[in-house]
Amino acid sequence: MVHEGAGPLPDGVLRLLDAWLPGRRWYPVPGDGVRHVPWLTVELPAGAPGQSSGGPRPPGVVVPLLHLAGPGLAGDDGALVIQVPLVLHHVEAEPAGSGSAGRGAGRPPPAGTGAPIGVVDTDDGPVAVYDGGTHPAAWRAYLEAALTAGHPLAADPPRADPRDQGWLEDARPLGGEQSNTSVLVPELRVEVPGGDGERVHGVILKILRTVPLGPHPDVVIPEALTRAGWDGVPRYLGSIELPRVPGAVPAGAPAPPASEPRDAHGVHAHLAVVSELVTGADDGFELACAHAQEGLGFDERAAELGAVVARMHTVLAVARPTGTTLDPSAFMGVLRRRAAEAIADVPGLAPYRAGITAFYDEVSEHLARVTEDHPVPLQAIHGDLHLGQVLHARSGWKVLDFEGEPQRPVAERTAPDLPLRDVAGLLRSFDYAAAVGEAADPEWSSRAQLSFLEGYRQALGGPGGRHGSPRDHGGAVPGAAVPGGALDVTTAELLLRALTLDKALYEAVYEARHRPAWLYIPLRAVARVLDR
Repeated sequence: MVHEGAGPLPDGVLRLLDAWLPGRRWYPVPGDGVRHVPWLTVELPAGAPGQSSGGPRPPGVVVPLLHLAGPGLAGDDGALVIQVPLVLHHVEAEPAGSGSAGRGAGRPPPAGTGAPIGVVDTDDGPVAVYDGGTHPAAWRAYLEAALTAGHPLAADPPRADPRDQGWLEDARPLGGEQSNTSVLVPELRVEVPGGDGERVHGVILKILRTVPLGPHPDVVIPEALTRAGWDGVPRYLGSIELPRVPGAVPAGAPAPPASEPRDAHGVHAHLAVVSELVTGADDGFELACAHAQEGLGFDERAAELGAVVARMHTVLAVARPTGTTLDPSAFMGVLRRRAAEAIADVPGLAPYRAGITAFYDEVSEHLARVTEDHPVPLQAIHGDLHLGQVLHARSGWKVLDFEGEPQRPVAERTAPDLPLRDVAGLLRSFDYAAAVGEAADPEWSSRAQLSFLEGYRQALGGPGGRHGSPRDHGGAVPGAAVPGGALDVTTAELLLRALTLDKALYEAVYEARHRPAWLYIPLRAVARVLDR
């Protein structure tokens, strides 16, 4: 059920959240001066199946969606919306003579839920408020909603195996995650949509803490790839869709525009996604760092990954057709704007200002000339592809997390783009693996880059490129690097260099703000791209 504004939230809960939210790792902005304006509140059915109506009341699972308002935050269709799953436990009074009394006494919460955010008084007695991201009652409610055959907020039987009575016992949140909340549920068996009765053993629930309006790329792209039968992504199993609620805008909050994005099914937004849990797999970045540290080449693994990424692009071009082509002026305008912002933020980039300007002038002139006769097609891509977004399992590489770069505006992250942006992201990631793994071999990263590009080229079936030195990775890009396109080698190389530079500038801003000791890594990349 979806309510306008705060809906069924007890008085006092929002005040608790005002103090609690800014300290969360997934909170997307600095907390000073930010107001949390309730937009919609979602109630999810809670309570274990078969629970006796005569027993203790099951906890309530309530999910407020809050607009973030305040200095420096957008007040229009770009407003940030976060979802805050909450579990509300009625504090049951203990029997007389139990030795406990006063507020908060009563039935203990489930093990592993941690301390409540706080306790609020209601007409029905005190209520303890828990973070749903760490609470089994919320996990069950999200999973049952996402895995329902009909509308996700309906109470139809879910597609989970009813024999799995203890599937929550081994569930646990994934540690270290920052932008979302993911829960591993290794014992849950679920049918694969369109899989002719096939089941997977083990799932991962991802609660999308920041909720952009319209279909979420981390839902629609894995769903499209799964339905296309591609095995390079953990299989999509279900999601929670927020239905459109006309006029659901509280006083003081920005109204969603009439033109807000919706797909053919009228999805207003996505709140969560459930996918197959890949077991026994290695994180791609950790695996590459270990190879670099141990003096082991990563060439074979990199070539395999290149082939997987190429097949992903090929499948996406068909499964998520866009019909759009590159606008050279707009494309270069974005690159120039981001470069100017990066140079303003990072003093260490100042010596490269003239080189960046000259290189972007070269790319602009070339694209303006070439695209008059040969438009460059755009398509759905990953958008933030690096070694930390892939897993190496027994069955090969799996690609994860299709949200795009979290620091980019949603419109940029979801727009059709060049597949070469994903290629550039992985080229940069090999550099990071060599630096973090302290590779003794100075050519470790370059060889991995060339192997990746060769695997990518071979999987596309394109002609070979001219292979220069390992350092000259741009020359390994084939003329048909963009599936369905007709790029000549020079255009492909210039685009790859431009996108690699754009990624390195993005990294420089991030490192300057968060890890100054690592700033040298992207600065070296900027110098290499410009030293041609």
